[in-house]
Amino acid sequence: MAEEKEPHSVAASTVPASDSAGSVPEKPATVTSPALETDYHLTGSKLYLVLAGIGLAIFLFALDVSVISTAIPAITVDFHATTAIGWYAAAYPLCLCSLQPLAGKIYANFSLKWSYFVFVGIFLFGSLLCAVATSSVMFIIARAITGVGAAGIFSGALSILAIVAPLSKRALYTSALSSLFGIATVSGPTIGGALTTKVSWRWCFYINLPVGAVTLVVLALFFRPPVRDTDKGTLREKILKIDIFGCLLFIPTVVMAMLALQWGGHEHPWKSATVIGLLCGAVGLAVVFLVWEWHKGDDAMIPFSIVLHRSIFLSCLFAACMMGAYIVNIYYIPEWFQVIKGASPLHSGVMVIPAVGSQIAAVAVSGLVINKTGYHNPWAFVGMAFMAISSGLYTTLHPSTNHAKWITYLVFQGVGGVAMQSSILAVQVALASRPRQIPVGISTVAFFQYFGAAVFQSIALAIFQNQLVKSLKSHAGLNQDQVQLLLDAGSGHARKETMKSFPKKLDLVVWAYNKAIANTFYASLAAAIVAFLLATGIEWKDIRATKPASPKAEASPEVVVEKSRELDKPVSRKEEV
Repeated sequence: MAEEKEPHSVAASTVPASDSAGSVPEKPATVTSPALETDYHLTGSKLYLVLAGIGLAIFLFALDVSVISTAIPAITVDFHATTAIGWYAAAYPLCLCSLQPLAGKIYANFSLKWSYFVFVGIFLFGSLLCAVATSSVMFIIARAITGVGAAGIFSGALSILAIVAPLSKRALYTSALSSLFGIATVSGPTIGGALTTKVSWRWCFYINLPVGAVTLVVLALFFRPPVRDTDKGTLREKILKIDIFGCLLFIPTVVMAMLALQWGGHEHPWKSATVIGLLCGAVGLAVVFLVWEWHKGDDAMIPFSIVLHRSIFLSCLFAACMMGAYIVNIYYIPEWFQVIKGASPLHSGVMVIPAVGSQIAAVAVSGLVINKTGYHNPWAFVGMAFMAISSGLYTTLHPSTNHAKWITYLVFQGVGGVAMQSSILAVQVALASRPRQIPVGISTVAFFQYFGAAVFQSIALAIFQNQLVKSLKSHAGLNQDQVQLLLDAGSGHARKETMKSFPKKLDLVVWAYNKAIANTFYASLAAAIVAFLLATGIEWKDIRATKPASPKAEASPEVVVEKSRELDKPVSRKEEV
């Protein structure tokens, strides 16, 4: 196969066809031969450059989820605003999550290449605004804009992968891209802490600009997607196909649900009118949204014909539980290092390297094995089994836990990361005969991933706060004012505040924090077990044997004429028909 084949959508053919008198017309007929899917596959350096480009974009969008965690204290100092801290972290994932299905419909109905350029461009523009923000309000708006652009990066990257690589090879490449997501999420706090300490928090966002520019240049030079029928309609027709009304129902539904999850038990009590009102509003709009989507049929933003497919439905639920388990572990393990072991934010990031290294190795091995065997399903079980084991071991953490133990636990957690690719591959296999719907399927799975992460983070936070307050009062013997003093200081400054206010109780306070952190891992353990059970229902299909639907025109009379011309055979009227 050549390194890149030019699409041969038109092949000139001059095949004589006899008329009723048996004579041959003077002017030859022009024959159109359809381009095949394989004509757009890349190999060699062009393929690796495109993969590197979309990989960098995935790394940046995942990095922005967690890089801000260690930069927030410095940001609040510059803007003199502490009441808006919650929105610094929330604006980005709110837009990222709520716009996922819309991004899938845009990719399905507009040019894949130019749609991806727009999403990456919006992401970079939002990053620039974050870096130059002069006020708290401007920064929050900029984070929201960045989230809008990020909504189309992951699903768009995998949709590009579906064009440039055959299905049988996608397991290896999907594994590599998925590992970048995990690595960026884990290393985000470390990178954010290093940039904030050594340069400025603004470089957490400036860094996106040159790296993102590389992605745009590489795709502009080497990515040549096919022109689909959906790309040829008028702008009005395309806009009508993306289900604007469904989008207007879906976005506030997700925003209200996520705000209720983030505020419940933290900003506001779960029984407060604010949280109850948000939950009721989310449920009510969700019902209206589902009715509308059922009415729209295959033109819906999230078509029921896709979601109710067994493998896709179970893959969505699997993705939600898998990411829930994953995100709880990578969020609270650095907390344990900082509070219990007294590590700095930068040092705690270094301490999770065993998880990063084992994940990279495990993902590489799984990708190669899937490429040879054709089955991705076993790795869903392997990944969630190791994730459950690591979560269970984390619940046994103690202030005296030695290095050998927690390093082993981290290695098990990293191996669990091999499950991240399973839901994406399952959707691509299920939709192999409907390639136009692959972006919609990938976006739907991505939405469930992010929403599942938000749900389980909320559950873990509720467990942490309830157990911490209980332990500080019953075990450490602190009164309500002392407990509130520690809560206001934050976990990162818990040891410092304890040494300052009541140093004799440091060991008791550390024990209370250890108990609270260890209990959060019961949430990830439950999520991993549920994900393991859900994986049993996903269909087993050999991705090497899965063939996309051949173009209808491939068996048309024109192709018969073209093939006969190449063999210098006369073509009878019977063969043409």
